[in-house]
Amino acid sequence: MTNHAVETNVLETSISQAFPDRIEIRGYNIVDLAGQHTFGEMVYLLLQGELPARGEGRLIEAMLVVMAEHSINAPSTHTARTVANCGSPLQTAVAAGISAIGDHHGGAGEACARLLQAAVSQAAEPFEPRAVAAAIIEQVRQAGQRLPGFGHRIHDPDPRAVFLVAKARELGLAGRHTEVAEAMVDVWRERTGRSLPLNVDGALGALACDMGLDVTMAKGLFILARTAGLLAHVQEEYETGKPMRFVPRVKVRYTGPTRA
Repeated sequence: MTNHAVETNVLETSISQAFPDRIEIRGYNIVDLAGQHTFGEMVYLLLQGELPARGEGRLIEAMLVVMAEHSINAPSTHTARTVANCGSPLQTAVAAGISAIGDHHGGAGEACARLLQAAVSQAAEPFEPRAVAAAIIEQVRQAGQRLPGFGHRIHDPDPRAVFLVAKARELGLAGRHTEVAEAMVDVWRERTGRSLPLNVDGALGALACDMGLDVTMAKGLFILARTAGLLAHVQEEYETGKPMRFVPRVKVRYTGPTRA
């Protein structure tokens, strides 16, 4: 009888491996990738396992640019600067900003992607974007919920969403999910008389679906992009911030019990 040794303590990954003379990402030498491909293409390779066959890398690059920054009062930015202002190290301040990204800030793209993906996958043929859009809106309104990925407190329309959809069309990457998202804007206006534009999160969610990315990557790409902006804000806070300036001088009213 032959005894076969059983390997133990082995970690498995299909993403990369490192050798003394090279690093391979999905089988490609990382130095060759650096010389021949963009960061957007690298992101697609990491997420999808293959280099993009069309313009997905260019679209991801555009996404990363338009989502990198949205001024100092974005919640993640404000959080990162507050932590930096306390004298915390760079990685702590940036991580704090990333940790502030949630359902109400940076998470609407994923929620929108889930809605669109479920509706498009169940749609009957021939495909009618307006009918699918109307069904989504009815579902959300009956549940008394907000429509994720639509509306913005500053922008109407959101110039980032307009640009991304136009770029996707130019590259031939805008598909059914984006068609439904755009139809939802028109159906909402017709039914309510109010404007509810597609925002950058919604555009990101729709286009992530059209590129075949996992819906969670709508938030993942936001995190990746916004990290660059957070680095700049933390650096500026170190250089120009007055210590403890984010602590307002306000009167505190105690509402707990009195035991004296």
